[in-house]
Formats: sequence, C-alpha cells, structure tokens
Amino acid sequence: INAEYMGILKIGMQAKIGDYFLKGPDTVNFEQISKNKLFGLYFCASHCPPSTIFTPILADFYSDVNDKEQLMEIIMVSFDKTKEAFDEFRKSLPWIALPFGDAKRDALKKEHNIIGIPHLVVLKPDGTTIVPNGRADVQKKKAQAYEE
Repeated sequence: INAEYMGILKIGMQAKIGDYFLKGPDTVNFEQISKNKLFGLYFCASHCPPSTIFTPILADFYSDVNDKEQLMEIIMVSFDKTKEAFDEFRKSLPWIALPFGDAKRDALKKEHNIIGIPHLVVLKPDGTTIVPNGRADVQKKKAQAYEE
C-alpha cells in the first residue's frame, strides 16, 4: 500500500472517529493510532451491568492481541450519563475513548445500528466494518477471534 493510498484511508477513518481521544489523563491524536491494523468501537456504559461484565473480558483480549506489537486499538464510545461516571469507568482501561459528549457518538451509533450495549464493532483502517458484532466472538474465542 503506497503512502497516498494510506493517506486516503486515514482521512476516511479520521472523519468517522475523530481527531482526538482520551487515554488516562492524556489526549491522543489520530496520527498516534492510525497505524493499527484494526479498530474496535466499544459501545458501553458504566451503569450497564453487561458492560461491566464484558469490559474485563475485552481488556484481556486487547492485552493478548497487542502483546508483542500494537495491532488493534479499541475506542470506547460511552453512553454514560455523567462525565464523572465516564471518567471513573475509563480510568483503568487500556484503550482510548471518545471524549465525553462527543458528537461522533450518536453518528457512530446510527451508522452501526447500535440498539443495545455493550456492543463491539470491528473496523478496517479505511473505516469499513468487518465484524458488526464482535462481542460474542471475543467472549467465546478470546484472542483467537483476532486471527479470524
């Protein structure tokens, strides 16, 4: 893949997910995550018991997949009701998050037809969906789901 083509892919993905994300107390820009081979959009909320059950499973998956090199970035798309709940939920997570209240949240929810949480959508670097509902795969197959 040549540099010009990669630039076009980045523009499409960046338009879809945004320019800046949160990771712990830091801000991460799109360029810092753009080299990942896959992206996961993780729709969740701290007040949702299934989210609190699935999140540690997804964290193990994320660590296993990225054990030797960063292959996949997960982007938390929060449906928390308050910024305090959002900050508390994400503070121990290894992945990045859309900022609380980001307008991209509703656009992503609509685009991926999210009707319940937690929900994991897996995207190629160009922004096309390859796994519309990855939660079951991660729960059943763990890191092997990445290989498939």
